[in-house]
Amino acid sequence: MRLLRTLAAALAVLLALAACTDDSAPRDPSSTWSPTGTMETPSSNAGQTPTEPALPDAATQASEDGARAFITYYWDLINYAQVTGDVKALKAASGPNCEGCKAGIHAIREIYKGGGHITDGQYEPEIQTLKPFQVQEHDIDAFEAKVTVRNAAHSAVNGDGTATPYAADTSRYLLYVLWVESRWRLDVMELK
Repeated sequence: MRLLRTLAAALAVLLALAACTDDSAPRDPSSTWSPTGTMETPSSNAGQTPTEPALPDAATQASEDGARAFITYYWDLINYAQVTGDVKALKAASGPNCEGCKAGIHAIREIYKGGGHITDGQYEPEIQTLKPFQVQEHDIDAFEAKVTVRNAAHSAVNGDGTATPYAADTSRYLLYVLWVESRWRLDVMELK
């Protein structure tokens, strides 16, 4: 039961990454990057093994478009990790002090370590606002994002076959992404 509560909390944290709409701040029309597709889950693509999402070219740049591309890529990694249990790339894209990231990664690991799996659960992020953020006394590129994340209905299935269903939902998140060592990483993910 503790594992299910941990998973539920972690999934809630992951959902919360996509949040806080600010209707007074429209999306920057000069931004040109857009996602190229969505990850397909085993249930929607029976018999095929999901492949790890590739980092988009745009996400290799220390720019606003790069930050946007990285945030969408991060959710692609969440989708991939949920249907495979493979959290290696998700962990690599997360900052060492990102508690929300750690909780989600831990929950996924625990389900799969116990012989379980997660069905469906596709997450779709929509960046509501993205603005530069100054990291105190450091000259690095950083952005604060408010993201709304919609998720499909899904279930966490334990190794013994018991399942916990999760309804389709929408959550809001506050994120901070930083350009560190020539790559983006997610340093803060808070459910709002």
